Amino acid sequence: MKTNTSFKLLTLALALGLGATARADSTLLPSEQPAALPADNDGLLGQVYGTLTYSYINLDNTSTHLDSYNFEINQPLSFGLDGFLGYNYANGSGLRSNMIDTGLRAFSTHYNWGKPYVEAGAGYAWTRTGGTKDNSFVWEAAVGAEFQVCPKTTVTPYIQYVDAPDLNGSNTWNFGVKGNYWVTPQWAVTAGLKYDDSHNTAFTVGTNFRF
Repeated sequence: MKTNTSFKLLTLALALGLGATARADSTLLPSEQPAALPADNDGLLGQVYGTLTYSYINLDNTSTHLDSYNFEINQPLSFGLDGFLGYNYANGSGLRSNMIDTGLRAFSTHYNWGKPYVEAGAGYAWTRTGGTKDNSFVWEAAVGAEFQVCPKTTVTPYIQYVDAPDLNGSNTWNFGVKGNYWVTPQWAVTAGLKYDDSHNTAFTVGTNFRF
């Protein structure tokens, strides 16, 4: 099992630092609190929506790849705080995995340049490599910001750390960016690019839908 305590501490420090900023709204007097996000908000933060994506993961120094399918539901819990629940299935290169996870995403709307956010989540993963089965608790933390680049379009760069302590080589830094474009008020197309510290690259396409 690969361990990296310094990476974990750095991730937690980033999450706590930006989290204090994202949750600063709660310190305002009731008369100073911003109004709830409008229903036609063109971002994803603070919205009730589901996402369904496919990712082609190019594995470094191999001739094979992984196919990854992800489904997630986002639900606002209070102003500036979302909850999410997701499921991921990946297959390829002799590996098959299933993972469920849930967590919280805190964000701020107090900046003209965008909405910074932090998130923390936990879940469980089941894997099968050849004839070997394994499973592990999974935790993750991330920081990012959602930018409104033009009407109906947002771009969100992020940094994420994921660790499954009981799976070999599972602690991973992900550096990515994803975009969202609302084709209609209820339906959007999304695409993304992600690169990890093992030099694997994921190309993602999919859809987001409000309900």
